[in-house]
Amino acid sequence: MARNLIKAHDKVKGLEWTPTYVEPETKYPTKFHIPKKAKDPFRHLVRDYMAMEAEKDHRQYGFLDGAVRMDNANQVAPRFAEGMKPAMAILPFAEYAAGKCQGQLISAVDNEELRNGYLAQMLDETRHVQQEMYLGRYYMKHYHDPAGFDIGQKAFGTHFLASAGRSFFETFIAGDPIECSISLQVVGETAFTNPLFVAFPNTAAANGDQATPTVFLSIQSDEARHMANGYATLVTVLSDDRNLPLIQEAIDKYFWRGHVFIDAFLGTLTDYFSANRVGAYKNMWQQWIIDDWVGSFIARLEKFGLQPPRWLPHAQENIQWLNHSTAMAAYAMWPIAFWRYDAPTEHEQDWFETQYPGWNSHYGKFWDAYRQMTDPRNGQIPAQLFPSLPPLCQVCQMPCVFPRPDTSTMRITEKAGKKRAFCSEPCEWMFDLEPQRYTNYTNWYERFDGWDLADVITHLGYIRPDGKTLIAQPHLNHDHMWTIDDIRRLKFEIKDPLRQ
Repeated sequence: MARNLIKAHDKVKGLEWTPTYVEPETKYPTKFHIPKKAKDPFRHLVRDYMAMEAEKDHRQYGFLDGAVRMDNANQVAPRFAEGMKPAMAILPFAEYAAGKCQGQLISAVDNEELRNGYLAQMLDETRHVQQEMYLGRYYMKHYHDPAGFDIGQKAFGTHFLASAGRSFFETFIAGDPIECSISLQVVGETAFTNPLFVAFPNTAAANGDQATPTVFLSIQSDEARHMANGYATLVTVLSDDRNLPLIQEAIDKYFWRGHVFIDAFLGTLTDYFSANRVGAYKNMWQQWIIDDWVGSFIARLEKFGLQPPRWLPHAQENIQWLNHSTAMAAYAMWPIAFWRYDAPTEHEQDWFETQYPGWNSHYGKFWDAYRQMTDPRNGQIPAQLFPSLPPLCQVCQMPCVFPRPDTSTMRITEKAGKKRAFCSEPCEWMFDLEPQRYTNYTNWYERFDGWDLADVITHLGYIRPDGKTLIAQPHLNHDHMWTIDDIRRLKFEIKDPLRQ
């Protein structure tokens, strides 16, 4: 069978020709030098590929139909189901951007072997968008509290942390096509889809969710091909020594960007939105990022002169506290979310201290205070505990609270005629490399500076169909739900920290 596949693939390649009656136009030029010789590692044949994907779809959608009959959506731990609301808002855009990246590569790379792989991946990414949209729809139709699932795609562009996700995933489509490939295929898919689509489904299953593992593992079966596409592209451009510094710079940039957003977001979902935990996120990160991606994938390329990401040591220092600082920032501003929160219990705080020694001394008091503020009759939200809100990084758009608020690596400086905040040295370095790329970012605070918090929530549409109850809640109880009137009584004004 394998020999027949090779023969068929070679026969199809023999049909390639270069037309003499048209001058090919590259819509997406690249600064990289791309040799003509390359290999499609999977030797894709579209007919066989389509049959394989159809079989996977039959299995997946058949199971989801069964999950409806079993009422599985309402057997999921409510805390975890709420975490799926932002996840299902963010992920389809990532898949959409990944599909567009393949079109750019097909234009930029004059190599039919690689283009064949890009074609299959473009079809995959279209499938993934549909799968994730369907999973969000499944929850919206069958989960007992669908508010948030119904506005996910709109809210993705308006929530202050979701905007950071959009900023990262735009690196799949904004810039040089080969750099986009490195961001997507070499970093995003080869490094970070394993903790997302392999490790996270274990967490989902432990929390009673059988639908998410079914969809995510079906997606991950395609990601193996995408990793191979990235490897084939990377090895091809590495064969020309002129590309090495460009490749190294791209890996340095996009590993950091992936770390700051994906590790913060996925780590928060894993550690804070789980009622039943299967392990701390930092251990998953060690397994999939350090041992697997750096220790296996990157190490194999060192013979070509490629080195581990420049900012890897910073990421290793960050991972102990990154998601905890993110969670504190997110929970502090809970009213501007489109999902519900559930604070760690005192018993769970012991788990955090065991897994992350020192957690209680750095974060315990915040959570003790948070639990006292969940009832609207107390008239206070956690954001009021802080003298000011943390600035948002001009590059990654994440709050400048890393690795911890008390040891923040934030730097504020004037660049391009304006005061700007950066969460870290790597983000400032990236701004200086390409200031034109980041100068005109308008962050969430700038957009709503001077607004009353109640007006912001109303403007964003984060209110339930009754016209008064907030979608977001600081708890999972159905008693004492916060309304827009409760928020208006706070008289809480959004202030851009850089203008104070």
